[in-house]
Amino acid sequence: MISYPESSEVLSGLGPKVTRSLVRAVDLAAADLLEYRTTHPSWVAQSSERGLANWIHDRLWAHLTAELDGHPGVTLSDGEPTRELVVGVSYRLRVKRHREDGQVSSYATQTALEFFAQGAQEAFPGLEEVRLTAGYEWEPDARKIGEAVLSLRDGQENVVWLVPLRDAGEAGGGGTVQPVHPTTPKPSLPSIDVPASAQREATEDKST
Repeated sequence: MISYPESSEVLSGLGPKVTRSLVRAVDLAAADLLEYRTTHPSWVAQSSERGLANWIHDRLWAHLTAELDGHPGVTLSDGEPTRELVVGVSYRLRVKRHREDGQVSSYATQTALEFFAQGAQEAFPGLEEVRLTAGYEWEPDARKIGEAVLSLRDGQENVVWLVPLRDAGEAGGGGTVQPVHPTTPKPSLPSIDVPASAQREATEDKST
C-alpha cells in the first residue's frame, strides 16, 4: 500500500517562495483575464472552454516563469505541450484547472497517466518523486478564476487531498492549512409519488 505524504510535509518541502509564487501567478492570470474580458468582451464570450483554458494556462505559465526562473532548486521545463515545475529532487508539478470537486481535465496519454500515478516510477529509497497538480479553481458559471490550489492525486480521478495555497502562503509554507478531501456526493434516494386513493386505502386498512 502506498503511503502518501501529508499536505503539511509537501508544503514545507516546496517552501514559501514556491507557494507564494504559485498564488501570485494565479492572481496575475486572473487580472489578465479581467483585462481581456474588459477590452474584448465578445472575444471572451465566443471562446470555447478549451480555448479559454489554454489562454489562461499560457498567462499563468508566463507569470510563474517570471516568478521562479533562476530560483535555486527550481527547474522550469517547457516542452510544449507539457510544462512542468520541478522543486528539488522530490516534487514535480503540473499546472491545471481544478473543478469544485478537485477533478482536472487531461488527455489520457501515456505520459499523463504516468504522471498522475504515484509510486509507479522506479526510484532509490528516499528519493521517490511526488507528483503534484497546482493551479486554480474554476468558477464555470462566471467563467472566472478562483483560488490558487495544490492537489495530490493517485491516478487522475483519485484526489488524495487538496489545499488552498493562499492560506498556506500566509502561514509561511509551514503547512498549518487543513487539506480538503474531495468526496463524490452520494446519490439521493428516488422519491415515489403515492396516489391519493392508495393513501386513503392504507389509512382505512390501519383503522380496521
